[in-house]
Amino acid sequence: MAKTFRAVYKDAQGHTYSCPVEIHNGNWMLVTASGLAPITHSLDNEEYGIVTFDSYSEQSDTRLHLPERIGTESSFQQLQRANAARINAERRNRELARAEAQSFQHDPAKVALAREINGQYAAQKNRHGIKN
Repeated sequence: MAKTFRAVYKDAQGHTYSCPVEIHNGNWMLVTASGLAPITHSLDNEEYGIVTFDSYSEQSDTRLHLPERIGTESSFQQLQRANAARINAERRNRELARAEAQSFQHDPAKVALAREINGQYAAQKNRHGIKN
């Protein structure tokens, strides 16, 4: 997922407001309803009054990006096709990870050493000689 950045501003009561920012001509700019605006320390917002810059925040883009429609495909069919593609991609990634994990060759000497150490710990925990 793509990352987006937002400029976070606070008002006098401590309420926070944010606005998306983008790079244009090498400078970071606020993306507002009226177009691009420079990032300043304080803004005079019509609705909330004067707000002061607080920080930047980074957010993941959680929007669903759908492929183009095919012919007379409905929006529901488009959504189903996008979901099927997502599921297939996740399944393929899991299968690759599983194949990689299963192809790993264990060192028999290390396995034997680990079993011996685990046996010693078990013997120390079972100080009373109880057999299970």
